[in-house]
Amino acid sequence: MKFTELSPAEFTKFERKNPYGNFFQSAQRAALRDRMGFKTYLMGITQTKDKKRSILGAFLIVERNHEAWVQMGPILDWDDKKLVKFFLSEIKNFAKEKGFWQVEVYPPLLLSTREIDGSKIDEFDRGAIFKAFEEAGFKHQGFTTEIENKANRWMYSKDLSGFETMREAEISFNSSTRKKWHKTQRELDVRVLEDKSELSEWIKALQESNDRNGVPTRPLKYFEDLWDCFGKDAIFCEARRKDNGELVSSEVDIMHPNEMVAFLAGTIEANKHFNGSTAIKGWQINYCLEHKQKRLNLYGMEGNFSLDNPLLRFKGGLRGVSEEYIGGFTYTLAPAKMLAGKVLRRIKRIVKK
Repeated sequence: MKFTELSPAEFTKFERKNPYGNFFQSAQRAALRDRMGFKTYLMGITQTKDKKRSILGAFLIVERNHEAWVQMGPILDWDDKKLVKFFLSEIKNFAKEKGFWQVEVYPPLLLSTREIDGSKIDEFDRGAIFKAFEEAGFKHQGFTTEIENKANRWMYSKDLSGFETMREAEISFNSSTRKKWHKTQRELDVRVLEDKSELSEWIKALQESNDRNGVPTRPLKYFEDLWDCFGKDAIFCEARRKDNGELVSSEVDIMHPNEMVAFLAGTIEANKHFNGSTAIKGWQINYCLEHKQKRLNLYGMEGNFSLDNPLLRFKGGLRGVSEEYIGGFTYTLAPAKMLAGKVLRRIKRIVKK
């Protein structure tokens, strides 16, 4: 086996046909990160037999400030212990060769699926994976419950494989969500943006939502770059009032062979009562059914199953499942430099304020 760089075409062909493939581990994502000033590496594990080269694994490594990570990857057969061991050994060697101070790996592996009250539906034994990382010197980041930047440990999804029509899907919603969905059909239109110039208006809903939640909104250029790098796989949609055309909600969804992801969204404060997010979610499910997509990934959530979790209540109204992933593993090559780097960046942030 060989740990080597792959061309974007090789990487994409393997990743998009693998059951663990996802848009975070894509050549499109690498192109976007490059534009954002990160360093990216499209890597793979190959094997040559009878002069024929085959790919056994693929993974996007993203690096900045000597810190590198593999987000929702690598894409490989996680039941192949020899392959997993080889990956862990070689990524450490690669990190040392490139001068990384730290490398993090976030495998796309579930620990459990759960009902809206937190009760487990399915549980998966990942003991062998934890052991492999531990033996390779990686430290598990813990069973976190918050929404995270690099790779969410908790997500919410809906399996659409049992539905043929939107009518069948909406019957599966809880009564409150179904009522809101029907109301949006009378009051709102959902449309897909046709030109990148429309993003300057579209982004306003995200900005208002993020301002309410006290978090910064990615700049307009980020969404313009997302538009360019993902092409038709990035679907920028919005809900507007039928009576006056006012913007209510905006969302960008990513279409991948394995799933459709509700990536980033927001709502105009003054128009919250129109339930634009519900309108878009219903439209999104219908879009999936029309395009034979069987999995809707409603993306990140907190691992908090109390009644005080409004995001879970909203997503839970669609009657999907909460997904608990294995989480991140960290291998630190230069602990002193890592600490110094974090202190320096903290000081710079304080000075900017």
